[in-house]
Amino acid sequence: MTATQSFDAIVFDMDGTLLDSSSTVPTAYAAAIFELSGVRCTPDEVIAQYTAGPASALISAFIGRPATDDDVDCWHRHLEARLWQTTSYPGIEPTMRDLATRGIPLGVFTGATRRAAEMQLEHSGLARFISALVGSDEIGAVKPAPDGLQLVCQRLGARVERTAYVGDARNDLRCARSAGALAVAAAWGHLFELDLEADLILSSPRDLLSMTRSDPS
Repeated sequence: MTATQSFDAIVFDMDGTLLDSSSTVPTAYAAAIFELSGVRCTPDEVIAQYTAGPASALISAFIGRPATDDDVDCWHRHLEARLWQTTSYPGIEPTMRDLATRGIPLGVFTGATRRAAEMQLEHSGLARFISALVGSDEIGAVKPAPDGLQLVCQRLGARVERTAYVGDARNDLRCARSAGALAVAAAWGHLFELDLEADLILSSPRDLLSMTRSDPS
């Protein structure tokens, strides 16, 4: 841990950081891809394509043609049917509640589409804590580019250099560094790897309470 700090905001990745959707998301993609093309793929094959970009790019990688809006809607439909499989990680809900009580603005920048993020955050009960949300379909360049993190900070009215970005994957940390934010690794997430690119590694969501204070420095 580092000394207690004051932040303009804390921004979270969603899948693998706030939400355990490690089964929900890839199985929904696999089902949509099969419906659209007859191609059978495993959840692991879907996960290996996460770096392809937003949902349209990932779907395109499997179906052999550019994905349309209708194709992405198909994926959203399969995701919605599986929302019951998604849960927030232990400690996330009370941590977000306590951070919000301290007056620290909270945002989400996710590789998911905005619609997919809204569905999952509403279902999990976390949406009420979030003041700004940016999905991968709202930006020109996806992680590790800084675009999405910069946009969510703009919407929060936060200085990116005084923002912590919490994520489980290497691209989350690279995104934070490229934007000039504090790169905070969520060691509880399913894509976490011990990585020297993190400024800080947290073993539990509750550790966020120990590293923050609400008064300005």
